[in-house]
Amino acid sequence: MPNNENGKRRLPLIQTKAEEPEEPRPPWHWVGFGAVAIFVAWLPLAYAAEAVSRRLVAGRLGSGETKLADLPRSERLTVLAMIAGPQVVALVIAGLAGGFLVTRFGQGTRRREAAFAGLAVGLLALGLTYAQAGPSVAALVVPLLATTSAAVGGVLGTRRK
Repeated sequence: MPNNENGKRRLPLIQTKAEEPEEPRPPWHWVGFGAVAIFVAWLPLAYAAEAVSRRLVAGRLGSGETKLADLPRSERLTVLAMIAGPQVVALVIAGLAGGFLVTRFGQGTRRREAAFAGLAVGLLALGLTYAQAGPSVAALVVPLLATTSAAVGGVLGTRRK
């Protein structure tokens, strides 16, 4: 081993060859990245939305003795909107963020790949809902919202490139 002027022994440096530039990922890879990004953003937002919903409903219903079925129809719709509204906002924000990520950072990606990421999340959420609670027409809203918001996020990401 070579010695330097202080008498310390140094390891020789290994010369590395210049690496060839890495080939960019195909656009369909970004569908998976976008789907994961939507879930990662959606979960904490859904948790916060649940807290907001509980607070809104508790303020509207007052004591815990009032049941939803006992309310007049217009009041029932208002309470259901208080429950669903924050969750819808959480999903839309997550979809926008995931779609933006796909088209902003993915080479060769367009709104289509962003929409597919949202669709993947929506279909997975639909499947989980079906497995947990059975068939529901209302659950069909989730894939629609996730796909649409991810596509809009994809448009925003394309503009920022």
